Amino acid sequence: MSLANKYRPQTFDTIIGQNHITEILKAQMSSNKEMHHNYLLFWPRGTGKTTAARILAKAINCLDLQDGNPCNKCFNCTTINEGKTLDYVEIDAASHTGVDNIREEILDKAAYPPANLKKKIYVIDEVHMLSKGAFNALLKTIEEPRDNVCFILATTEIQKVPETIVSRCQVFNFKKVDKKEIGKFLKSICEQEGLTASDEAIELIAKISEGCVRDAVKYIDQVSVLGNIDEQHITKFLGVASETLIKDFLGLIKAGDAQIIFEKIDAIHHQGIDLHSFAKQTLMYIDQIFLEDINFSTIISETFTDIIGNIRYYPYPTIIYKVAIHKHLTKSENKQW
Repeated sequence: MSLANKYRPQTFDTIIGQNHITEILKAQMSSNKEMHHNYLLFWPRGTGKTTAARILAKAINCLDLQDGNPCNKCFNCTTINEGKTLDYVEIDAASHTGVDNIREEILDKAAYPPANLKKKIYVIDEVHMLSKGAFNALLKTIEEPRDNVCFILATTEIQKVPETIVSRCQVFNFKKVDKKEIGKFLKSICEQEGLTASDEAIELIAKISEGCVRDAVKYIDQVSVLGNIDEQHITKFLGVASETLIKDFLGLIKAGDAQIIFEKIDAIHHQGIDLHSFAKQTLMYIDQIFLEDINFSTIISETFTDIIGNIRYYPYPTIIYKVAIHKHLTKSENKQW
């Protein structure tokens, strides 16, 4: 089993970085009020939307709630966890876009009462991928909900979901997870798995995952096959750079010796570091040190933004770096910044 699946949260309390959502959902589950029939979870990938949907489905049906969390021990929780009930259905809208898919998978079956759970739960992931006809068909069921049916929709692109759907759901805005919280989570996994990981390596993975917990755990899983998780192995396996390398590279640019800079670009490329990722990492580092030299940070961030915008169109990425940095050095010589 992959680490991402092994350490996937099973309760609201174990979801990291989304307390503004989990506390509300726990309170709803603990109250005696009739809960909402439709939920819409949106925003960045890998931040826990589908996981939260599964936990919510269990909590709605749980026979022994624990402070709003599913117990994961009762019949209803275990049947959902083990995928042994037809009352819990997950659909990937990317492969079920048409109105016929929605009618066959959901609408025709939603009319029948649940077989063994308290409520039928339909989770539609990447719901923005549904066709206009599918949305229209889904809308009729959502706007006239049955007491024993609940829809949980998840998407990374809420702007593509019709307002008629959004307005009939409780909407929860997920956010990218802070790198410190991701780091703590990764350290916990490493300790439980008996993996040796340096603090610098954990911090680097937390940064390059850009708030995506799923990516961070996946990186740990990948790099762990090489043995110790350190910056050298991360560079080798993932093609990313250490903060020291980025700092030194910016120092070379500031010094202004074109030949040395261009030789360093070739060396970075030969190390197997992905130059697109290197540009993104450099921008993240510039953001951290921006106030130390605002003028330099401003112009060099524009240079690396140009690199990111053009690099995908060229088969030789080192050329993009050299051209962009040459322009930067020319501006510097002319004292245009």
